[in-house]
Amino acid sequence: MSGLVIALIIFALVVVMWFIGESNRLNRYQVMIDESKKTVDITLVKRYDTISEMLKVAKAYAKHEQQIFTDLVALRQGASIQESNQVITNQNDVLAQIRAVAENYPELLSSNQFLALQKEIADENEDLAAAKRIVNSNVSHINQEIVSFPASIVAGVKGIHQVPFLAEETQGKKDLSDLNYDLN
Repeated sequence: MSGLVIALIIFALVVVMWFIGESNRLNRYQVMIDESKKTVDITLVKRYDTISEMLKVAKAYAKHEQQIFTDLVALRQGASIQESNQVITNQNDVLAQIRAVAENYPELLSSNQFLALQKEIADENEDLAAAKRIVNSNVSHINQEIVSFPASIVAGVKGIHQVPFLAEETQGKKDLSDLNYDLN
């Protein structure tokens, strides 16, 4: 074999090994996103259960406010980032409705059970915010890789697209539009 053929074989092996390494790195980022997303899902389930308990307590005080209590259409967890964003929004809407009802019933607001549930929701909101920061950090890592050369070549070959971030809370803040990217 000539030196040129050996050099081409070595070059091809280096390219293949590099491609495999980059592919594995992108795969690890996807696993990290999935893993951190599960933490968000767990927090949403806990939050859903607490909201359900708040509804039960509020129902005892506001039996005629039935429409608000039938609006709990929030899912427990979402499979995609967009679905998780919708679940969070639905849960926030229901919480706002419960708080509006509670404003009309001072005895409900002073109920020990209701106060304990409000504290639990506040704690879960902190857990949710922390979990969202972790997901968004992992999303940021993979998105940076996907748009950077030469990893963008591997991402393109594998059909990996940028992942959307979990939405930030916009209640009381300037409304921000979500970035829509295709999920892999």
